[in-house]
Amino acid sequence: MLKMPIKKILAGCRRGDAQQQQHLFEAFNQSLFVVCLRYARDRPEAQDMLQEAFLAIFRDIHQFSGSGSLEGWLHRVTVRSALQYLRRKNPLRFAEDVDQLPDDIRNFHPDMELNGEAILQLVRQLPDGYRTVFNLRCMDGYSYPEIAAMLDIAESTVRSQYTRACAQLRTQIEKVLITSY
Repeated sequence: MLKMPIKKILAGCRRGDAQQQQHLFEAFNQSLFVVCLRYARDRPEAQDMLQEAFLAIFRDIHQFSGSGSLEGWLHRVTVRSALQYLRRKNPLRFAEDVDQLPDDIRNFHPDMELNGEAILQLVRQLPDGYRTVFNLRCMDGYSYPEIAAMLDIAESTVRSQYTRACAQLRTQIEKVLITSY
């Protein structure tokens, strides 16, 4: 993963050394891209999120004290950047109705195996609000109060959106399993 000591890379990044920034990027871009994919509708949007995340990482690298996990800190900055990206692109609509989803987003074939990539595609198809709350709760492990604070919405809204996201995913998974049976 890292070909040189992390302390040297971090010191270089704090000085704005492009070569050290490149080392950090190469070491973590794939794992952070996976985080972005969970919040994005598609790969290009995830790439945009990742780019913004690394800009934030390089801007705020001085805030990493070194006492905790670097990967954990990078993950938190990436999640925060993805949320900011979603807010700027389209303010989160937490009341989006499942029935408003276009029919053409269901691009599964009857012989499709329900694997990790297929599930990720289903998560990507969730409305923005559902997808964001689902990822924060299920994938990133934030509590309902933490999510409510992060998104500046009521805790009851978070619980509702999470419940609806899970229900929609369950329905979509059942459809995939039935059609592939």
